[in-house]
Amino acid sequence: MRFITLDGGSKVISARDGASIVEGEIQSDTGEIGQIMQPDGTFITPEPVPPQPPQPTNQEIQDNLMVIMNGLTDIYMATLGL
Repeated sequence: MRFITLDGGSKVISARDGASIVEGEIQSDTGEIGQIMQPDGTFITPEPVPPQPPQPTNQEIQDNLMVIMNGLTDIYMATLGL
């Protein structure tokens, strides 16, 4: 027999073959890890979540601000004729 465990969102988090059921499991011949069980007992494979672009570090933000500030200073000084 085959047994699966679902998380709170009905996502299959484990699957195993065995002779007897363990608390928290349900018997199922279908349902693979990562799939979502529907109310009718069928399983769907969710769309993959696209990766998020990396967020800049504080140091990268500070470096970019310094470049902008230096550029603004250069423009200001040029308008003064210095």
